[in-house]
Amino acid sequence: MSNLSSRRGLLALAGTGLAASLAGCSQLDSMSGSDDGTTDAVTLQIRPDEDEATNLQEEIQADIESGNISQQEAQLEYQERRLELVEAAAADFEESAADSDITIENSETAYGIFLVAGSDEAILDTLRDGTAGAIYSGEQYDAFVQQQQQQAQQREQQRALLEQQQQAAGNETNDSTTTNETDG
Repeated sequence: MSNLSSRRGLLALAGTGLAASLAGCSQLDSMSGSDDGTTDAVTLQIRPDEDEATNLQEEIQADIESGNISQQEAQLEYQERRLELVEAAAADFEESAADSDITIENSETAYGIFLVAGSDEAILDTLRDGTAGAIYSGEQYDAFVQQQQQQAQQREQQRALLEQQQQAAGNETNDSTTTNETDG
């Protein structure tokens, strides 16, 4: 009787393991493509040239150290100029995709985000050669675009706030100068 219990336990355990492994395999299939050889789209996040990004960072740091810009100005400047580098790298990727086994299904070049389809090898090559910083599932494309749009709005708000602060500081300086001139 105890032998029967352990057999049932073993069969239950084996059944659970088989079900879990089948579920895992189907998850991999859904990410890598269907059984007919076609691939599902994936989201690529393009990154800028590493040397250009490093040069930008060093330039901004030098401006901070020399007192040319504040920390807040530097942060905004870096974000905006890095985004320009991303956009340039994305434009290069768009051009090179035409010559590869990658099809661009949707893109936000300004943010370096692409929804692409193609062979696994071609897509992984973008990661290997440094063109793409990351590969995500295709379902994440819209979320990444929305996130980048929100960040762009935040940068615009920060820029407007910074300009207001600078104008207020400029007005205070002008007011104190005018007062001193009339007192004299």
